[in-house]
Amino acid sequence: MTLQINGTPRSFETLHGIHDLVARLGLEPRMILVEHNGTALRRSEWDTTPLAEADRIEILQVAAGG
Repeated sequence: MTLQINGTPRSFETLHGIHDLVARLGLEPRMILVEHNGTALRRSEWDTTPLAEADRIEILQVAAGG
């Protein structure tokens, strides 16, 4: 499966939802926001949101600071 992640194509053998994608990318779930095909997702939706070929995923990393 190939997904567009932040505008860059990335291929994965199999994925079981957004939570699996986040884990495979080595990201800290508490520190990111995920948008799936233009829709912002709550973390509670990550396991139930199916992924399909050519889906667009935007991942924003939250940074603390001043």
